[in-house]
Amino acid sequence: MAGFDEGKGRTVSTSVNTSALAIQRDVGAELRRLRLEAGFATQTAAAKQLKCSQNKISYVESGKRWPDDALLKRMLKVYGVEEPKRTEILTTIRTGKSIDRSWWQEPKYRSLITGGFGRIFPLEDAADTLWVHSGTYVPGLLQTKGYIEALAAFGQKDESRQHRELFVETRLRRQQILTRSQPVTLQALFLESALRPVVGGPDIMRGQLQHLRKMAERPNVSLRVIPFSAGAGATAGAPFNVFRFPGTHNKIVAIHEMPRGDGEVADPAEVRRMRRRFSDLAEVALSTAETVDLMEEIEKAL
Repeated sequence: MAGFDEGKGRTVSTSVNTSALAIQRDVGAELRRLRLEAGFATQTAAAKQLKCSQNKISYVESGKRWPDDALLKRMLKVYGVEEPKRTEILTTIRTGKSIDRSWWQEPKYRSLITGGFGRIFPLEDAADTLWVHSGTYVPGLLQTKGYIEALAAFGQKDESRQHRELFVETRLRRQQILTRSQPVTLQALFLESALRPVVGGPDIMRGQLQHLRKMAERPNVSLRVIPFSAGAGATAGAPFNVFRFPGTHNKIVAIHEMPRGDGEVADPAEVRRMRRRFSDLAEVALSTAETVDLMEEIEKAL
């Protein structure tokens, strides 16, 4: 499917959408390339020479943590990395570590970001392209304040008012990635059953439908509905997201959205399966123009 091609670059890159996570992933991909180039076909083989665990190398190469100074020094020596590549890597790491703390790391958001729920924020912020299937809900990145408040009022009855207000604020702040100076490209699919419920009442739902049509006009946003007429495809309600990150390696990961947190998927085979899943759903979805027509039809009926 268009948009899923992966690049095969050779250098560490800092993108216009750069964040600490994006740089961390770039550094990890570059250290993996240098390991393979040095003749260490497996992380286990390299770990023996580096006198560390295979897991430590895995965390670094997958972009989940920075290499500590001692490990990085050994890597550069064992892998035979010379100037100016050494300086390039060190400078890139310093740049990543110097980035200001992101909004979701502010203390007031910590009560919401528990378990796996917070994982999606840095992934969305660092990605250059998102493929989102939101199932029976309007995609979170496209929900209006009224729609979000209605969801929170029903689904979070046992939470405090402060908690619900913070939830609404957090979801709205996430949406800034679509309108910033270098916005994320969003390819969104969702079921027709996401548009039919009158969430929050007719006025709020009309506002939500109008907002979707407005966002569909943006060059970085593509919205497509899977209609009831799609048959089995119209029952595929399990939401998931696929993220492609900037940088010459164009690394792709995915997330399953689950009730108790978001589960990140980095295994290449599983990511490919989820990409195929998105492609299969896109095959039975309406076109963008047909999607806008359907939203107008539903709005008029409210």
